[in-house]
Amino acid sequence: MSAYRLLIANHAVEIGGAERVLLRFLERMDRGLFEPALACPHPGPLSEEAAKLGLRVHFGYPTPRLLEVRRKSLGNSRLSALAYPWDMARTVYGLARLLRAGGYDLVLTNSAKADIYGSIAARLAGIPVVWRLHDIVDSDAFSRLNIALFRFFATFFAARVLAVSGAVKEALVGRGVRGGKIAVVYNGIDIEALTRTAQREEARAEWDIEEDAPVAGLVGRLVDWKGPDRFLAAAAEVAMDIPQARFMLVGDAIFGEAGYVDELKEAAVRLGLAERTVFTGFREDALRIMSGLDVLVHASLLPDPLPTVLIEAMALGLPVVAADAGGVREIVREGSTGLVVPPGDVRAMREAMVELLSDPEEAARMGRAGRELAAERFDIDLQARSLEQELLAALPRGKRERGAEGQAAGES
Repeated sequence: MSAYRLLIANHAVEIGGAERVLLRFLERMDRGLFEPALACPHPGPLSEEAAKLGLRVHFGYPTPRLLEVRRKSLGNSRLSALAYPWDMARTVYGLARLLRAGGYDLVLTNSAKADIYGSIAARLAGIPVVWRLHDIVDSDAFSRLNIALFRFFATFFAARVLAVSGAVKEALVGRGVRGGKIAVVYNGIDIEALTRTAQREEARAEWDIEEDAPVAGLVGRLVDWKGPDRFLAAAAEVAMDIPQARFMLVGDAIFGEAGYVDELKEAAVRLGLAERTVFTGFREDALRIMSGLDVLVHASLLPDPLPTVLIEAMALGLPVVAADAGGVREIVREGSTGLVVPPGDVRAMREAMVELLSDPEEAARMGRAGRELAAERFDIDLQARSLEQELLAALPRGKRERGAEGQAAGES
């Protein structure tokens, strides 16, 4: 029997980066400590995976119209904005009733919207709420209203805020939230499982890439702020220095923006890269394909809170070239596990790619150092234990003591 009942609130049902991280934590969560359940709006891939892990799933949180709220606005129409208070109230009171009826001890919110409605519901139910904050709260990503809401609720409602990186923590502190209630718990990865996915020869053979060809790649969603156009521009210059080099873009556009990928393919043709560049499209086995690279390139133009793709590449033994913003320097040790370049600087990116692709021994040295660092800092079991300790710390002392006594009695 678990010592504490934990309700996780997440407004999305698709599986993005935050949801993948959540599922990895749930796989490792000590069920002797916590009995987790999930609250989300409706059935979807996330609820299916959570159910496979034994979680009870509650649907209807938040209400459908509340899902229209965006980081920069209150919805897609005037009706959505006018109905916002009503929809928020329905979600909050419904969730508070669920928390009381289910005897939950703690709420963990895992998305920006859930941070707000989950905080109010937890307060009404008389239990603490912990935020898992995946975003850098600044004007690049959020409206002034939403920034103000974050500051208010983080200050007066959240018992703890668990930031995915120091960069995320610093941004929230910069908005006036007390640093003492914010802890950094990195996203963890399964190093051993990731290593088992590595199939360098097979990954290259699928795309007819020679075993000795130097290959650099960008892995992730193909959206403009992640800089795939800058990657292609740098690749065109690399190809002039290293004629045998090949390039890969592993991933696809977000829903409704397929035209952007067509633009990238046209750019590759204009740059003379048509025969050198592979666009894989969306792949479930993206990590297996990544293992066929010699260098992983992260080209984001905006601060990335904690680019997990860099951790995954390092765990695979790849050196990285990374745009210097957000949480990048918490992952990459300059000159040791990879090279850091200014965001959007095509020339610097090209020079870093040439340096690593033209010196296999140095690249291999960085790859080994990166694998060691990934195992030391980002192992999923290590981070799961850290998350559990932060959740326990958010509970009232009396409840922690009673839970510990009950857990000990159950083990005896």
